Amino acid sequence: MKLFIPIFAFVTFSLNAQITFESTKQEVNAAADATVVQADFSFSNRGNKTEEIVRYESTCSCMTVQINDNGKLTYAPNEKGSLRATFNLENFSGEVDKTVLIWMKGDGENSPSHQLTVHIRIPVLVVIEPKTLEWKSGEALTKKIIKVKMNHTEPIHLLSVKMGNPAFLTTLRTVTEGSEYDIEVTPVQKGDEQPGLGVMHLETDCKIEKQKQQMAFTIVRQVVAISEPPVILGPAPQAPPEKISK
Repeated sequence: MKLFIPIFAFVTFSLNAQITFESTKQEVNAAADATVVQADFSFSNRGNKTEEIVRYESTCSCMTVQINDNGKLTYAPNEKGSLRATFNLENFSGEVDKTVLIWMKGDGENSPSHQLTVHIRIPVLVVIEPKTLEWKSGEALTKKIIKVKMNHTEPIHLLSVKMGNPAFLTTLRTVTEGSEYDIEVTPVQKGDEQPGLGVMHLETDCKIEKQKQQMAFTIVRQVVAISEPPVILGPAPQAPPEKISK
């Protein structure tokens, strides 16, 4: 569940908090075959009274949070602790930001004292450019190309391309075996019907299961005709009667 946290509220309460983090952002470089990554945040109580953490949570179900090994939540002056965020990579790739929110005793429901960010870099082994081919309204339905490049230390072969919408014709061409491929896509218009949206499934022999299958998209934008309300005409104007001279 995503939470909306007003910025002004966060700033106000973070100034009052005595628990201080050495860093509020961690950068993590994940291995291509990693399934989980972890980020540790160290903190200490720099105030002169005991502080209590009453609530902590991630804004994404893909990340779990644990404070110390024993879940200790109360910290005396000068006492130190640590928070560990564990991120399940699932099918994520590229660069991802995930957030942890921490409420101290006295914080409001929407005003956590601390906001921590984990920035994860996950290698993309099958690079697709562009991910979406688009034909704009009124544009000629000519052939366009999706380029597929393998970003790995060993070859990855593009085995097949399957288009879900038969109104898009696809041709797979090998530029460099195991390294670079072109997918030629041509929309086919039938009568007054435009091809619309297409979903393309790419199958590779990548040894890392979560990156083995990829997707790309095609779309033809249509002109939406806006009907104007009918113009209601009044009675035709009448010529004034002619004067008859006597």
